[in-house]
Order: sequence, then C-alpha cells, then structure tokens
Amino acid sequence: MADSRRGLSISSYALIMVALVVVAFVAYGLFTYREFQRVHADMEATAHAAARDELRLVMERMLRESEEMADRFAQWEEVSQQLDVPRYYAYWRSYRMFNHSVLPDYVTDAEVYDRDGVALAKLDVNELPSQIGMPLPPAYVDYSATEPALLVFRAVPAIAGEAKARPRGYVGVRIGLLKQLRENRVYRYIDPQTIGFAPAGKATITWAELQAAAQFTVRENPMSKSVSGLLSGAIANLSVILGIFALLLFPALVFLIVRPLRAISAHIDRLKSSPGGLMLDNLAGVLPIAETEKIRESLNEYQNRLIDVHSSLEEKSEELWTMAHHDALTGAKNRRAFDEFMQNLPALLGERDIGVCFALFDVNHFKAINDSYGHSVGDKVLNVIAGRIASVLRRGEELFRIGGDEFAVVLMECDETSALRIAERCHEKIVGYDFSRLGIREPLRISAGLASARVDDIDDLQNLQWKADVAMYRAKRPGHANVVMFTEALARDSEGLFSSWVNTAVYDAVVYGKGLLMHYQPIVELDSGRICHYEALVRIEQDGEVIMPSNIFPVVEARRLEVELDRAVLRRVLADLRGGKVQLGTGVSINLSGPSVVHDQVCTWFEDFKPLLKDYRVMIEVTETALITQIGLANENLTRLQRLGFEIALDDFGSGYSSVRYLASMPVDAVKFDISLVHGLQDDTQRVMVTHLAQMILEAGHQLVAEGIEDVATLEAAKAAGFSRGQGYLLGRPAEHAKRAKVVFDNVAVFPSDRRA
Repeated sequence: MADSRRGLSISSYALIMVALVVVAFVAYGLFTYREFQRVHADMEATAHAAARDELRLVMERMLRESEEMADRFAQWEEVSQQLDVPRYYAYWRSYRMFNHSVLPDYVTDAEVYDRDGVALAKLDVNELPSQIGMPLPPAYVDYSATEPALLVFRAVPAIAGEAKARPRGYVGVRIGLLKQLRENRVYRYIDPQTIGFAPAGKATITWAELQAAAQFTVRENPMSKSVSGLLSGAIANLSVILGIFALLLFPALVFLIVRPLRAISAHIDRLKSSPGGLMLDNLAGVLPIAETEKIRESLNEYQNRLIDVHSSLEEKSEELWTMAHHDALTGAKNRRAFDEFMQNLPALLGERDIGVCFALFDVNHFKAINDSYGHSVGDKVLNVIAGRIASVLRRGEELFRIGGDEFAVVLMECDETSALRIAERCHEKIVGYDFSRLGIREPLRISAGLASARVDDIDDLQNLQWKADVAMYRAKRPGHANVVMFTEALARDSEGLFSSWVNTAVYDAVVYGKGLLMHYQPIVELDSGRICHYEALVRIEQDGEVIMPSNIFPVVEARRLEVELDRAVLRRVLADLRGGKVQLGTGVSINLSGPSVVHDQVCTWFEDFKPLLKDYRVMIEVTETALITQIGLANENLTRLQRLGFEIALDDFGSGYSSVRYLASMPVDAVKFDISLVHGLQDDTQRVMVTHLAQMILEAGHQLVAEGIEDVATLEAAKAAGFSRGQGYLLGRPAEHAKRAKVVFDNVAVFPSDRRA
C-alpha cells in the first residue's frame, strides 16, 4: 500500500535556499563572467581569423605571381631555341638562363623539358624532376627538404599557325617560399618571422595542403590584455560568492537528496541477490521530497510486475535465438551459427572415431547474374540453390550460408568418396533445375570444394574451411571438374593466391610497375608461315624469380586489380614497341579484362598507340566472360576502338560462360578458339561439331585463330577445319624479345625457326 505522506518538491526547497542566500549575487556573477568570456573569445577569434585570411591572400597572390612568371619563362624565345637545338642546353642553362630578368632571384631552380616531359639534359645539381608525367601536373609543393618549395610547370606554346599542335615542350620552376613570405611581404596581423609550416609527412603536397599547414603567431593585442585583467577580477569575485553558496548548499543536498538516494541504492543491491518480494520502506523524514517518494512507489510497483514479465521472456528468447542464427532469405543457418558450430565442433565430436568432411559451395558468375537480371532474380537464385542443396543432405546435417553466394555443409561420419558423391548430387540437382523460369538465359553452375579431416587432429579440423576454399578455387578454374577434393598438391599449386610474397610482388607490379615484364608469343598465318601478331603475355620478376600468370591472375582477381593490371600492361607494351622489342611490320595482341572493356576511359588509354599503327597492327583480345554484363557499353567502347584502327578479337571462345549469340552484335575481327575446342579436332565425336562451328564463324566474316597448337597432328587438323592463324608451342614459345623471323615450312608441317622460350 502506498504511503500517503507527501512533501514539498525538491525544486521548492532549492528555490527557498537560493532566494535566501545568493540569488542576486549568482545572477550578477554569471552574467559578468559570461560577457567577459564572450568578448575575450570574440577578440581572439577575430584576430586569428583575420591573420589566417591575411596569410591566405598573400599566398594566393604569391601563387598567381609564380604562375605568371612561369608563363613568361615558357614564352621566352630562347626557351624555344633550346627545344629546337638542345645541343648547348647545359651551357645555356648554366650561364644564360638564370642571368636573365625572366627568372627572379627567388627562383631557386628551373628546367626545360621536351614534348615527352624529359629534361633536355641530366645534371647532378638539378632540384627539379628529370621527367614529368603527362598530362602536365598542376603546381604543387616539394617538401622533401627542411623547407617547402613551390614547383610550377607550364607548356611551351606551339609554333603559330599549327592547328591543334602539341606543345613544343614544357618548363618547370622551383621557388623558395619562406624567404618570400617573411621578407618581401607586409603584414598587419601576423608576426612575419614566425611564419612556418607543419611537417607534411610526405615528399609532395598540394598548395591547399600547404596553406592548411601554415603556422604563425598573431601580433599581441593591447585590448586583449585589458580584457583579461577585467576577466580575472570578475572570476575572483565570483569565486568568493560561489564558495559561500556551496557551504550552505552542500549540507542541504546531503540531507534532502543523498540520504534518500542511498536508501534506494541499498534496496536495489538487495534486489540483485534476492529479487522476489522485497519492498522499499518509507523514505520520508523531517523534510520529505515528493520525487524520492515517487521513485520508491515506482520501484515497488515495478518489482510486482517483474514476475509477470519474466515468464514471457523465456518464450521470446528462444524465438530470438532462431532469428539470430538463420538467414532470412534462404532459411539456411547464417554466418553466426556457422562460426559457433565450427568453434564447438571438436567438443561435439568428442572421442568418436568418425570422418568429417567440409563442403564449400559457390555459385559461378553470380555477380554477373545480379548485374544482368537484378537483385530480386539473384535472391530467387540463392533460394533455389539453398533448397536444392538442402534436399540432398542427410538427416541432421545443416546448410550454412556463410557469404553472399557461398554455402557450407559439415558432413559427419562421411569419407571422401561419400562426400564427393553428395557434392556431385548437389551439383546435378542444380544443373537439372530450369533457371529459365526465373528469366535467366545462361546456364548456371556451382563450384564445390571439399576437405576431409581426422577427428583426432585439432589443427586439421581448424584448417578445414581453408582447405575447402583452396579446392573450390581450383574447381572454379576452366578445364577442371565442378567438384574438387583438397589435396596437398592443390595447396602447393595455389600458394600464389595465399602467399604474402606473391601478393606483394603482384601489387607492386600492378600499381607501381615494379618487376612487370612482357613475353611475346607469335600468332602465325598457317598458309604462309608469316608472323602476323605477337600476343603479349604478362610476367613479374621478383628477387630473381619469375612469377607466372597462374599465380598472378588469382591475386589480381581476388584483390579486384583487373583494371590496374590492364593499364600497367598497356604502359609496358607501349614502352616495348617504342624500344623495338617487337619486329616492325608485325603486330601485337593485348588482352583486356571485362572491367576494362566497360570502363569509360578505355579508349583514352589507347591514344598513345595511335602513332604506332603505321608500323604495327594492334589487336585487343577480349574474353567472352567480359561481355556477360553491360554488353551495350562494351560494344560501344569496342566499336570506337575499331574505328580508331585497332583490331578486336574474341579470346578463349568455347570456354567458360559463353554464348554464340554475342558474335551477332559484337564488333569482332577475329575469334580465337579455346585450346579445349582445338584439341577436340582430333576426337571423332567432337571434330564434326567444332568444324561446323568454325565454318559458321568463317561465313560470318571473322578470322579464326587456333590456340594450343603443340604438335603436327593438331596443326593439320586446324588447317583442315579452316583456321587461317594459329598459336602454340609448335609455332613459337613466349620470349621477352619478339624479333624472330618468319616461320618456315617443312612438307606440310609448320615449325618455328627459333624455338627458344
């Protein structure tokens, strides 16, 4: 039963106490303190803001003056003379350039560059880069020394009358900053001798970053000192007043608030150890507070309701556990449930002598399905996949969805043979489903990786998922079964994907070009033996070892570096063509990945190849899988490249996720048959199909290239099927220098004159 006694509210007691003691003094003190504090802060902020704006304007004016000076330097007639006849550039630079009025004293260094951005002479004393990147970089700050320096680059204008001509060259100047800012400028708010810049932490920064790093001291303001004195006096007076107020307030707070709150706290502590049936006694004293009495009554009422709530919590807890451990889309167990299951697996197995196998399923090209048909169709695909796999599992075995399109199953009391059979049945169930019901036209497949472990080997159990992942990766590669069981040999073959050394080497090569080199394999005209193209094949050299594509591309695909690799390869091939590594009059064939084909800048990447088209034929090889999504954008980019003079080839035709219908719309000059189709020419059953497919493509006006010609029999079969060009070890191995002479004939067989790898 609630106590009927009621006291005044705590606000009433506080109001009476403050009114009797210091209401007027506190109000005056707070007002004075806040006003002085505001005025002082405003003055300091105004002075600092004015100083910051002053320095910003000075630096912006200095940047404009530097750029105007660089423009005058670029337009200097003698600079154009040096670009025309650079033979005496070193002498002119030492004895003429800095002695002319074009370059002021604050210019610490200057340089003249040719059209390719290369300095006209390499000098040990040069503080500017020997080569500048294209396009021309904007003005930036060199912070590699103790003091920053401004670097400005400008193009030397083309000769008058040349329409759309490239600049004749470029100039760069290096300007000392601190001396200019401290000695040659007038400041109102800043002490100029204190101007400096915080360390940047990197060698080069932008002009905006330098402005943000500026440091300085504001000139002392006499008014600020006076305000500080007034503020100090006000604070001292206010402290005395507040001290008196605190002496009176503290005992009152202890009696009115602390005492009841301690009683409430003690009651809550008792509830922790004995939650049932405890009631809080009356807290009222000489001066009871209404709020504490309200708290006491609420606690007692809440205690009475806890028993009713507790019974329903147990029911909800089980329901929430189910929701937290199941995937809402597919109904399979989710990642949380999987992690808990794997953590408890050793304890679950106990001492039982049984076999355990981990099966990992992944939907091939699921991203392409999502991008092409939408996420709603993708969700339906995942539902079908989960249902088909679950229908094969034995009683008691759980299906886990551990990623976007990855599913896992732990098979108990199962040897490797039984596990392979179960995984193959899952694959058959999925292959047998008619996905055209969902509007999907392409065939849909899964890849499965399996790994078994001994119950008595804890480390082996903990590595199950990793091993299954290695096996699944092998299953996803072309030419391999869709279901693969892990072996130690697989781990060794896949070490490129999981080796940090290889990962680092690939990343350095792709991003920085370090160690990236190209080998060139000839593509031969089978009727004449003439080499028409060399296919550019990527290699990476690291610490004296050569990393092959089988270890490069898994890392590139896993880290989504396809576009970066393609751009690095284009730069490397361009340098090799300019360096004469490829024989004049032939051509080079460059592979381009799917993400690059649909990139909005892909045509710009090939601009530098256009001047070389008079000496070389450049063919762009695109795999079929590149055009599964965004086929409209891909066709648009390829058509533009074809109009610029580049040939287009469809690579690896007949492998992976392919469709002949792409040939009807794609701007393709040549079709390269995959090695699996070419080798099928020697099989009586496959020969007819491959030959008819080749004839159909020939009638459509495309050239045919046969890959994988490694013996005379394959060569003869390819020629009989109508292939006009071929590629393979019989015709020539990849080599760093592509300068071999044409291939010679020996009766009906074609052999390369130089077979060195």
